[in-house]
Amino acid sequence: MGWWAATLERAGGPALGAALLLVALSLGLYLHFTRHFAYWRRRGVPFVPPAPFVGNVAPLFLLRRSIGGFARDLYRALPEAPAVGFWIFDKPALLIKKPELVKKILVKDFGDFGDRYTDSDVHADPLGQRNLFVIKGELWKYLRINVSPLFTSGKMKKMFHLVVKCDEQMVEYINKAYEKEKNVTLDLKEVTAKCTTDVISSCVFGINSNSLADPKAEFREFGKKTFEYTFSRGLEVIVFFFAPFLVKYFKLSFFQKDAATFLRKVFWDTIKAREESKTKRNDLIDLLIELKNKGQIDHEVNDDDKDTDGITADQKISKQFDFSGDDLVAQAAIFFVAGFETSASTMSFALYELALQPDLQTRLRNEIRDEMKKSDGKITYEMVFGMKYLDMVVSETLRKYPTLPFLDRVALRDYHDDDTGISIEKGTPIFISLLGLHTDPKYHPNPDRFDPERFSDEGKRKHVPFTYLPFGEGPHNCIGMRFGLMSAKTGIVHILAKYEVQPSERTPIPLVLNKRGVVTTTIGGVPLKFNKLND
Repeated sequence: MGWWAATLERAGGPALGAALLLVALSLGLYLHFTRHFAYWRRRGVPFVPPAPFVGNVAPLFLLRRSIGGFARDLYRALPEAPAVGFWIFDKPALLIKKPELVKKILVKDFGDFGDRYTDSDVHADPLGQRNLFVIKGELWKYLRINVSPLFTSGKMKKMFHLVVKCDEQMVEYINKAYEKEKNVTLDLKEVTAKCTTDVISSCVFGINSNSLADPKAEFREFGKKTFEYTFSRGLEVIVFFFAPFLVKYFKLSFFQKDAATFLRKVFWDTIKAREESKTKRNDLIDLLIELKNKGQIDHEVNDDDKDTDGITADQKISKQFDFSGDDLVAQAAIFFVAGFETSASTMSFALYELALQPDLQTRLRNEIRDEMKKSDGKITYEMVFGMKYLDMVVSETLRKYPTLPFLDRVALRDYHDDDTGISIEKGTPIFISLLGLHTDPKYHPNPDRFDPERFSDEGKRKHVPFTYLPFGEGPHNCIGMRFGLMSAKTGIVHILAKYEVQPSERTPIPLVLNKRGVVTTTIGGVPLKFNKLND
């Protein structure tokens, strides 16, 4: 290279030599970053044409599209394709569209796609690396088997009174605001976020975070910070899901360091106090203490869902877990983050849609009042999970606003699908757009319309399997699904039993969704007018 540069310099001077070197360097980089751009064409897979150096992910890394919006754009780019090839910089990736292929990846051939693509740094981020959402392989199987008993119906029933107490505090919070101003307008997003923060802190960490009464409550501040996507945090999140190979180089943390420090301290302080006092609250802390001391959680007679989707794991792997350290904290941390946002967003989106369609709201309120008459005015676990129209409303909310609007997997070995003819190479990132499937008019006609009848008995018979996946499916489905539904449904029941919600002059119609981040959320709040009902 030195001889070549010297020759160029003698021929045309320093300026020409430098220019030609720059051209040569640019050409070399171009060839390097486009060397895989014929990958999907050679494999006969329809693809979205990539751009040099960035592939297809420029909208993501420029924070112009959320991950859910980006995946839906890919889903819609080639309407008839069973899958869509794209590139993460120069790395080939695949977005799966055909429901039958989605089923194979999530369930039938789970062993070939058993890990998420997202990752964290094992040394810099122990809470991120060891939680159930990120951990992989046999370690994930062992952890899933041992953590699943935390969320059985029997355990949820014992925890239900803690949820009710937080919801009653939420209604009291609304009552105080209403006493000051009739037909008061409140930011529903903030109200439900405070309530679910209290629910999670009570059920997972065993303490009263008092978020509704204290606007500066620590749990609420850390919960809010987790889902506030600054430019730098937005980039970090995208790297976790789309370029995890960069995590170790930049020492990125799945949980922000100050939040991890706070959650770790609160968790161990609670564990210590609970063990010293020998008291029980029938919350997740009690169960995590059992996991710490026994290495497993015992099933009870009334637990009617003991299976773990056929997962089996080598028990020798238990030696790689330390349930007296961060391995235990990591589970509490991911439960806090996942449970908080799922319940809060589902409640706020559902009540927003019901405010826009008063007839639907009235129908649900009538069901609530009928059921409360049968239970002498009490809100019970059986009542919440037995209400058909409530379930229809929440299901439709999760169709239109799936909390996590995409799924990610990675091919663990070479795979070939005979039905589509698609071959997937080991190591290929796989994505499934829930937002794309949920809003595809082929499967859900008039998808922008909020219509709970889609989930009536007759409506569900028309569903194409694996086109509605708000909690994922298969062994890697959301372990906290029952807890999230319990929290969201119970909150909706408490509010609608006492108040009618209506749009105010400040209510955005339609809602503007955030273009950054992982979960489906709005830009700004969800202001609604609250009108107290006569008993």
